Amino acid sequence: MLIRILKNSFLKRPKPVLLVLLSITMGAAVATAFLGIAGEVSHKMALELRSYGANILLEPTALEGGGFLREDDLPKIKTVFWKYNITGFTPYLFGVADLNAAGRRERSVVTGTWFSKELQVPGEESTEQGIKGMAPWWDLKGRWPEAADEAILGAALARRLKLDQGSEVAATVRGTVQRLKVCGVVTTGGFEEEQLFAPLVTVQQLLGQQGKVSRVLVSALTVPMDDFGRKDPSTMTKDEYEKWYCTAYVTSVAKNVEEVMSGSRAKPIWQIASAEGALLTKLNAVMLLLTLLALGASATAVSTSLMASMAERSPEIALMKAMGADRFQVSAIFLGEVLIISVVGGFVGYLIGNQLAALISHTVFNSSIASPLWLIPMAIGSAFLVACAGSIAPLRRALLIEPVRVLKG
Repeated sequence: MLIRILKNSFLKRPKPVLLVLLSITMGAAVATAFLGIAGEVSHKMALELRSYGANILLEPTALEGGGFLREDDLPKIKTVFWKYNITGFTPYLFGVADLNAAGRRERSVVTGTWFSKELQVPGEESTEQGIKGMAPWWDLKGRWPEAADEAILGAALARRLKLDQGSEVAATVRGTVQRLKVCGVVTTGGFEEEQLFAPLVTVQQLLGQQGKVSRVLVSALTVPMDDFGRKDPSTMTKDEYEKWYCTAYVTSVAKNVEEVMSGSRAKPIWQIASAEGALLTKLNAVMLLLTLLALGASATAVSTSLMASMAERSPEIALMKAMGADRFQVSAIFLGEVLIISVVGGFVGYLIGNQLAALISHTVFNSSIASPLWLIPMAIGSAFLVACAGSIAPLRRALLIEPVRVLKG
């Protein structure tokens, strides 16, 4: 009997049913799209932020290595527990040299680094590391150094020496002279504009510090910091330490790197790590809020459509009550309709939301996205919740109908 009543209800009232179905479908589609891209957006935004500066600084301890780190240890950074979270790193060796060019002299900082180095990691595929990938915001006029005798100048230093691309400069340190060809001038808006950048091996020879580096900047994907992540590891229990170590906090990733680099001290660059964590947290909150607003708007549309339908069906409901239907039976009929519509609307909404998520990901991040399978029951469940929320007021009105007043006359 209940199935026949539901069948007749759908066949005799196609327009109200389609309106409710459309409302539920749109709510489920938007919720699916937002939830589908929420994790992907956080990941993409984290990757995007990683291209605007390192978040871990690796320095030598004062007790070991004579104030330097070993270049030979650098490949170990890509062998740590969180190796797949480390998107890049760049070593630096600093020194002060006298620069001479066309009769002009300037005392300046000379920095040796990797510009783009193919690094072979033990047991892993080769990886490209260097400042070229770590600092894409640098505005380089010219090209990156490719030979050992090439260098780039900071814009402020180039102006004082009146040098440009193609010029030559001689760097002198304690009687050792290295002639360098300027292949580019870089503008960063920071202290880098006062430096000369040359290949790491060249500066090591110039300073007499073969195989040594002053510091390493590491860029790693991390999760936003919370109170547990800020807790001192030395005060943790064994279980707490394992949980902290196996969570991609910037502090635990820094600890990973410190363990493989002998004589090193790794510390987070908090102004970057904190800002990144706060931004990702706010982004996730915005995505959740938009999802709730979409579901709320859908529930409102469902309620409006059902209220209009309920006004038309008042005689039908009154007649059922007059024939002996109780509150439970009346509720079962309308909730059965809502359940069927919500399942269909949730599944269709998932299909539409999946395509919408792919479109947003391609438009904003120029990449594809694979929606997880758990979004299917999530879409159907959210559609059912929307339908139930939108049915509360119409169902309450239906249960308050008095057969005597409606059927009079």
